[in-house]
Amino acid sequence: MIEQSRPQAIHEATFIPFKAAAGKEGAVAALLAGAAEMVKATEPMTLQWLALRKDSATFAIVDFFEGPTGRTAHFAGQVAAALKGAAAGAVEGGWEQGVVAHVENSKVLSWTVTKDVKKKATLAVRVDLKARAGQEEALAKFLSGGASLVQATEPGTLLWYALRLDNERFAICDVFEDEAGISAHFGGQVAAALKSSAPDLIEGGWDQGVAARVQKFTVLSATY
Repeated sequence: MIEQSRPQAIHEATFIPFKAAAGKEGAVAALLAGAAEMVKATEPMTLQWLALRKDSATFAIVDFFEGPTGRTAHFAGQVAAALKGAAAGAVEGGWEQGVVAHVENSKVLSWTVTKDVKKKATLAVRVDLKARAGQEEALAKFLSGGASLVQATEPGTLLWYALRLDNERFAICDVFEDEAGISAHFGGQVAAALKSSAPDLIEGGWDQGVAARVQKFTVLSATY
């Protein structure tokens, strides 16, 4: 049900959280909600693109690329230009301090994308993880094997990415059609395996190192 369909290779990711200026929350949401179609039409090297909303004023853009060339093209593209043009009045801190200063680039360890495009992406989850000292490569290996298990057992997980932010910091990003998909995911085999391994691999274990670090978002727009 789930396959690594187009794109054929994803190696790079970017996550950009930012806040709307007071009174501009609706304007930022509207800009992001219409951006996926522009990405599809003008950015062939942006392989996946998501606009997320965490709360009334907090947003994030998530991008996935085959390599650095795609990321460079994205930041020189029409969507980035539109956000840059609006940022002075609509984003807290403007373009440089409100957007660019929060850019987080990472490596993709493992990923899967649904082929069932009839399902609409409405919810997203991000979980930040920190490896226990000396367990960095063990955690990377564990996460690198996650996509195949998601593919085989989680038809309600539309997108799943395991990221490496630096030597010791990692993240998992998932996208779902509804709350049922989220519940199935956290009750599934990948979560069970992570829970079992967390005391050894993750600083804070399962409760403080994983469950306490779950962030939920609404998907405003997506290209998947």
